[in-house]
Amino acid sequence: MLTITDEIKIRPMQDHKHDYLLMEKWRTDEKVLKFYGGRDYPYNLAKVIKTYKPRILGKEPLIPCIFSYQNIAIGYLQYYELNKLPQYIREMYSLEDTNHVYGIDLFIGETQYWNQGIGTKVLSSAIDYIFSQLPAVKIVIDPHVKNFRAIRCYEKCGFVKVKLLPCHDLLEGKYQDCWLMERERNNSLH
Repeated sequence: MLTITDEIKIRPMQDHKHDYLLMEKWRTDEKVLKFYGGRDYPYNLAKVIKTYKPRILGKEPLIPCIFSYQNIAIGYLQYYELNKLPQYIREMYSLEDTNHVYGIDLFIGETQYWNQGIGTKVLSSAIDYIFSQLPAVKIVIDPHVKNFRAIRCYEKCGFVKVKLLPCHDLLEGKYQDCWLMERERNNSLH
């Protein structure tokens, strides 16, 4: 995936120390971890490599990407076809049909870029790519119910809340409720 606009670039994460160091920086930032992964679960460099290298090399079905704003790497995005995930993970989404359904996750790791509409631009670019280049009929995302900033971003990109997923994600020692949000291919914002 390579999306280029004047401001936004999304590229595949590389098996290179530079990308691993970016992820280590972001996955140890307490502001980021409050919403993604948990402050009790930071990622040192060894853990970053162990987690992301199999994805980069195509040994796992998640497609890891780094996104940039004005040529500065500021965040991470991953997308995946639900049917390529293990059955127990697919079942966590509580969907009747996962055929041609893709999941997406993202975070802005450089927190000084929060609250500027950049996440909306990045997510819109990713949605355009997934619907135009892949056989997706639906994209799902599952933010924590208390992650209001993320939910607003997803709603701006056409996602709607479908159902509550109780105790869906472990964060900082507690299972958190999440929203299952979806965006269908024919849901055009234009």
